[in-house]
Amino acid sequence: MRHKRVFWILIGDKNTGSSRIHGYNVHEALIKKGIQSKIQYNSTRALTRKEKLKLLLFLRKGDLLILQKRKELSLKKLLRYLKLKGVKIAFIDCDLPVCDITLVQYFDYIICPSSNLSELYKNKHPNKLVTYIPDAVEHFSNKIPSNNNKAIYFGWLTDNRMEQVKSLKKLFKSVDWDLVIMSNRREADIPWFNWEDEERFHIIGQHNVSLIPVVGDEASKYKSANRVLQSLALGNIVLCGDIEAYREVIVNGKNGFICSTPDQWLNALKELSNENKRSEIIKKGFETAENYSMDKIILKWISFLQL
Repeated sequence: MRHKRVFWILIGDKNTGSSRIHGYNVHEALIKKGIQSKIQYNSTRALTRKEKLKLLLFLRKGDLLILQKRKELSLKKLLRYLKLKGVKIAFIDCDLPVCDITLVQYFDYIICPSSNLSELYKNKHPNKLVTYIPDAVEHFSNKIPSNNNKAIYFGWLTDNRMEQVKSLKKLFKSVDWDLVIMSNRREADIPWFNWEDEERFHIIGQHNVSLIPVVGDEASKYKSANRVLQSLALGNIVLCGDIEAYREVIVNGKNGFICSTPDQWLNALKELSNENKRSEIIKKGFETAENYSMDKIILKWISFLQL
């Protein structure tokens, strides 16, 4: 059965990374393909009784409702009634904890942007249709910046990760590399709170290196590679931590570097002192990113969701 209408309930607006990448961007790509798609709700708050009733009244058999990280158990009754009407339900998840079985039982499709998370869902729910669809690059740069010894960390920061990045900042400084922090924290070198503003791509692209470390906790194992892919598409050289999602994209020393220890971070920077090596890594990194363009990734969504 091909679904003719698609409706979305997102966890946030375009300033919320997961809602922008897995919600708005996919929604807009579907429209370009001639598929009827509408963002119905985009808020962290729970749906009101009136909003749920509205969904029950206008959604009809054959429609597809996509929930993006909506894990609140208060949706259970709504989903049960929608299933009785013949509405199909898809669920997108990108973080732990996994969704509760009381909701998963109503899902027809589950999409994860990391293979580890998709495998976790498959193991927990072997009778469900679960797939891994990598994140699509949001923006490709038209020009590569001139060589410089500037690195950038960009993204939200927890206290633990902030300490980690500050430590790496000192390490980079010891070999004459400047590392700037672009984040939601007031103490960041570049405080940044509007993540839908495309100016962020220009700022990130002014640095030769994107630093993407990982914290050694359970949740990190299930992260996607969106910052790695976006960095490659901007012409940045990626120095990233060692998790499965990053290893699926980065071939160490070929199109970026995977680092876990101080020596590995320093050795990667040392290799970049060779301008030919630097140029070759940038070229191969950009070629890697081209495999994750929205034009290519949206076909995976359309196929899996039977659109």
